[in-house]
Amino acid sequence: MTHGVEPAAGEQAAGEQAAAADERTAAAAAAATVDTSGSMKGAVVSGAKWAGMSKLGTQGLQFLAGLVLARLLAPADFGLLASIYVVTGFATLFFEMGLGAALVHQRSPSERDLSTVFWINAVSGVLYAGLMWAISPLIAEFFDAPRMTSLMPFVALAFTLSLGVVHYSILQRQLRFRTIAAVDLSSALVGHVTTVVAALLGAGTFALVSGPLVSTALTSVVLFCVVRWRPRHFVDRRSLRELWRFSGGMLGFNVVNYWGRNADNLLIGRFLGAAPLGLYGRGYNLMLLPVTQITGTLGRVMFPALAAVRDDHPRVRSMYLRSLGTINFVTIPVLVGLAATAEGLVPLLWGEQWTAVVPVLQVLCIAGVPQCVSTSVGWLYQSQGRTTTMFVMGIVGSVVGVVAMAVGLRWGIVGVAWGVLVKSWVMAPVALHVSGRVVGLRVTQTLRGAAPTLLTAAVMGVLVWYLPRVLGWDPASSGTVLVQVALGVLLYGAGSLLLQRPRLLETLRLARRRRG
Repeated sequence: MTHGVEPAAGEQAAGEQAAAADERTAAAAAAATVDTSGSMKGAVVSGAKWAGMSKLGTQGLQFLAGLVLARLLAPADFGLLASIYVVTGFATLFFEMGLGAALVHQRSPSERDLSTVFWINAVSGVLYAGLMWAISPLIAEFFDAPRMTSLMPFVALAFTLSLGVVHYSILQRQLRFRTIAAVDLSSALVGHVTTVVAALLGAGTFALVSGPLVSTALTSVVLFCVVRWRPRHFVDRRSLRELWRFSGGMLGFNVVNYWGRNADNLLIGRFLGAAPLGLYGRGYNLMLLPVTQITGTLGRVMFPALAAVRDDHPRVRSMYLRSLGTINFVTIPVLVGLAATAEGLVPLLWGEQWTAVVPVLQVLCIAGVPQCVSTSVGWLYQSQGRTTTMFVMGIVGSVVGVVAMAVGLRWGIVGVAWGVLVKSWVMAPVALHVSGRVVGLRVTQTLRGAAPTLLTAAVMGVLVWYLPRVLGWDPASSGTVLVQVALGVLLYGAGSLLLQRPRLLETLRLARRRRG
């Protein structure tokens, strides 16, 4: 890592002028940072609205592109890229180093802080792209997939093209989620169109590489245009030390959490092959859609919002529980519904060649239920600067997950999915307990708030799954799926009116605001 040089004593006068300019630039960069006054609620609601539109739009585009690509490419093509992204995704963690989150967490980042993060990001991009190119033959040999040697250098170009981490952090600090939504949606649209067109032209696996590269490059260009900040210094050692106090624990957590979350891809790709990994990945990605749509949306807003009121623990607890209630209310019934209708939904979406995904999707959706409750605990750790505790918990969760998935590997991709389920249900209460202690929040408070949603969703899921078996209908029929979905909506709506009417009404109000 390259370090900048501190100003010399003979440059004191110029240094004082530069310091004044630093403060003005830093103030401009964070001028609209969310305050701790009564405007917080409005800022969070507005931010959630635009973050939600962004997340919904990007995932909607991903879903639609996936429907087309599933009919143009083979499961092995998706599995091959999934194996590559296990490696490049891990390198991305060191490439980012948690420094973007550190800028958001800081009360008043200076110009030197911003410049330090920018240049670490830029230099690391070149180094990591070269490293991925150099080790591509070794990775191809490990997965017994020679095609990886030619694919990895192209995938690795994304490191050199991703230069907007500081600009993105500035937008987050200012809660400018309308701008973020525009950047994300435009880049996603161009990227997915590129992928589909390349697949139609016969590019095969390379089509899956081309879209992300175009999207990454466009994101960097647009961020430079909408955020008028440019680096004025090189890497400053003092700034790096201050940033590392937060980002060091964040990096450690991201590393162990990454391998914990991607051990399934690594094990399946290494021991079962690309085609089973493609099937497994298709089911996992569908399960993740509702989880990331809601949690990811609110996470963009809640981290900077909670960080702004970090010292007011009662307020932190109130904001967190309210957001978690919304996550559970929307996400849990969708996961349960996906599991109940999977037999007909999978062939309807992707065709008969993907029917082996059905049992995997069903198990993973049940595994996703506790993730709805526990995924958001990172907001508490980060907003309170407790990234070291977050790191330790990441180690524990990853060890439990890897062991469970390795045991399940002997039963194929369904066994690995069961390993994910075991890890999710075992670690969720532990994660809630440890994170809750940071702000004085008891597990019983969190579970009490989630109980009505869990009960309503469970009853709905059982009845929806049982319907075609009682009536003698074919559960794999498209018509059956449509009836099941309609029944599920009616049952969950009726149960919510009975058990959690205020939550239902609040969610409907938020939905109307979002459409407005």
